[in-house]
Amino acid sequence: MLIILSKYPSVDSLLKIVETAQKKGENVAILHIQDACIATTMEEYCERLTEVRINAYVLKADCEARGVLEKVRRDVKIVDYKGWVRLVMNEHNRIVSWT
Repeated sequence: MLIILSKYPSVDSLLKIVETAQKKGENVAILHIQDACIATTMEEYCERLTEVRINAYVLKADCEARGVLEKVRRDVKIVDYKGWVRLVMNEHNRIVSWT
């Protein structure tokens, strides 16, 4: 399952959804776009994602637009638009858009 976030999430709500999906055998990843990319600069947020084994991605263009590209945490993978398409078309069979 690929969760696409466009706004800074309620971390507890997000983790509940992730936990439920993981119990059902889903491999969960999160792609941060638009204003959600700011969350990928926050240590506590990224640590919580790592604790529950979520692959975190962030859209490079949105980070550049917000001036935070250099602040993205090391455990978050930076992708371009082609990377986004790869995540959707090749790596995940379920997409959830959280706006």
